[in-house]
Amino acid sequence: MDSQQFVHLLGPWTTRQRPLYRRLTSALHTLILRGDIAPGARLPAERVLAEALAVSRSTVVAAYRLLEQEHWIELRQGSGAFVCSLPFGRTYASPVPPASFKAPWHLSQTQEEQLIDFSVGTPGPLPEMPASLFHLSGPDIEQMMTQRGYTPQGWRPLRQALASYYHHWNLPTSAEQILVTTGAQQAISLIATLYLQRGERVLLENPTYFGTIDVLRALRAQLIPLAMDVTGIDRFTLRKQVRETSPRLLVVSPTFQNPTGMLMPFSVRQDIAQLSKEAKLPVLEDLTFADVLLEQESPPPIAAYEQKATILSVGSLNKLFWAGLRIGWVRGPEPIIERLTHLKETSDLGTGLISQALALQVLQHLDSLRRARQNELQQKLKLITELVSTSFPTWTWRPPEGGYFLWLRLPDGNALEFAQAALRHGVVISPGTLFSVDNSHQAYIRLPFLFDEETLREGMRKLAQAWETYTMF
Repeated sequence: MDSQQFVHLLGPWTTRQRPLYRRLTSALHTLILRGDIAPGARLPAERVLAEALAVSRSTVVAAYRLLEQEHWIELRQGSGAFVCSLPFGRTYASPVPPASFKAPWHLSQTQEEQLIDFSVGTPGPLPEMPASLFHLSGPDIEQMMTQRGYTPQGWRPLRQALASYYHHWNLPTSAEQILVTTGAQQAISLIATLYLQRGERVLLENPTYFGTIDVLRALRAQLIPLAMDVTGIDRFTLRKQVRETSPRLLVVSPTFQNPTGMLMPFSVRQDIAQLSKEAKLPVLEDLTFADVLLEQESPPPIAAYEQKATILSVGSLNKLFWAGLRIGWVRGPEPIIERLTHLKETSDLGTGLISQALALQVLQHLDSLRRARQNELQQKLKLITELVSTSFPTWTWRPPEGGYFLWLRLPDGNALEFAQAALRHGVVISPGTLFSVDNSHQAYIRLPFLFDEETLREGMRKLAQAWETYTMF
């Protein structure tokens, strides 16, 4: 286990109110007792762990010594620190697949901590949302209750509405071309499972959404990164990689990419669509942020440029509307949708009808909700850029074209180490390596601007204190 994986397992260990070495001792003890670290496993070297945690080496030394005194680890001269056998009745069972260490702490560990969590990428509900969106009438419920059995492909009225959603891009779509999923994450997982087996190659942007990286690594696929510049991936490099690596799948986020907020140019979209047709290369285009506008309207999906290619468009209501409404979908060729439906049957038999009925009502208000979210984000983007410019004049970034993140570059240092310093000041941030296919982007952090003004100001104040501490370290 490398130091990055180890830091991930430790989570928000500095939030406890005790001397730093005691906090680290307690966190390490919890990992061992819980079975997150196997008996006999070698802990990171003192110097390496100290650098990863942005603490002094003496802090790690003191923690290791205390654990040794309590017989949790064994210090071997010249070899390092090793976990002792677990107490009787305890067994080792890693809670995280060994290939998957990308999910940020907030998914499991920071919910009950008193932290400002800037790793969160989920919106709260809009104040402009009518209460009627959360209300189903008696006739609505009666209609659903006539439904017997399961609907793995999705409730037909919702699939019809989602098919109509693509018409404003001049992309003719039928209900049979839509699969409703429990969020976009399930859609990505189903597509990857359909196309990839252990060791097969997949091309994807670097950086990209950590959830996609997690899915692909869990399948033991071979991830081939596509570097991004100010306009996104280079189409000539992409064609070269396709020729040389023969990938089974291409994964891109053409509209308001997470974490950069970039918008893929029309010419690159056209080229990817043509390449997909020529090379018979399936494309997963992640459009979960397509409705989260800042200025311009979303351009047509890649699928609109070549309807004979195998292009699977993943959409979601979660990013625009509310994270609590777990509704996503896949739009694609009917034969592929049929195969994905069979996969979904083995997963959950179908997404809940109540959620689908609420999603149908949301779609009827889509234009007004899109405008309301856009107005909200424009104001918050203005505030966060002012705060960053004032508190961090040496940090650089490119204004996002959509979504709700700043992709910030630090002038020096390591973002993973800085995240540890930020944690000790009560702020959780996402370092760039979280979104990296090859452990690059160590000088970047992703910063959301979804929060209310008070939280943004307080979080940035604490982050500035952490940066001052870190640069003095």
